[in-house]
Amino acid sequence: MRHALRIGRESLILGFAEMGAVYTWRTWTFGWLVRLLCQATFYALLGRYVGDEATMRYVLVGNIVVLACLESTIVVISLAGERAMGTLPLLAIAPCGPLPVYLGRGLQWTVTGLTSSLVAWLVLPPLLGVPLPWPRAGYAIPVLVLILASSYGYGCALAGVALRLRGVEWLVLNFAYGIVMTFGGVNVPIGVWPEPLRIAVQALPVVHGLEAVRGVLDGAPPGHVLGLLGIEALVGGGWYAVAAVSMSRLVSSGRRDGSLDHAG
Repeated sequence: MRHALRIGRESLILGFAEMGAVYTWRTWTFGWLVRLLCQATFYALLGRYVGDEATMRYVLVGNIVVLACLESTIVVISLAGERAMGTLPLLAIAPCGPLPVYLGRGLQWTVTGLTSSLVAWLVLPPLLGVPLPWPRAGYAIPVLVLILASSYGYGCALAGVALRLRGVEWLVLNFAYGIVMTFGGVNVPIGVWPEPLRIAVQALPVVHGLEAVRGVLDGAPPGHVLGLLGIEALVGGGWYAVAAVSMSRLVSSGRRDGSLDHAG
């Protein structure tokens, strides 16, 4: 545990140093963050245009929560960058094994994802005239943390595709986020989709966590909400398991044929 915490700390330091080469606090706040807030606002206003106030609130809550998934899955780009720079072998030979380093490579995106979602949670509902029911809305914030964690595992798992098929990292990232946003109950209820698709999306992150958030806001029984959180945690754990198997196989095959040394 001590080694894992040290790796997590160093990963955060590296990640924010990397971000510092791209963003200043001004460009991140008034560029990236404002872009996310505008995205959530756009979909909320679209919901109001095609529906009513209830539809607007449904869409707004969904789009605020899914911001956590959007930023968490940027780990795909961080890991693909290790291949492009030729530094992936250094992750593979880490004394603690490649998996902790691999999973820690994009931790900074969970921090920024939580920040973005919290700012949107506090600012957008009153700004758009659909205030959330406090203090119940505050009880939903820990659920956002769980959604961040499960979404990060999802991103790490899909990063294995980007590490094998070079040059597709942006396609993988947008697919990973887009499929959750489209089919995961963000803008329309899952019930509108055909049954096979409804069953398939149960394996996606955010789906059960978002339902739990809506349950908290609507005053659902605690047992119902806790059940949804348990499923979200299981889904996230499943994606971490996929990520672990994917990375282990990538490292094993790379050591045999030297492919880890090949920059994209």
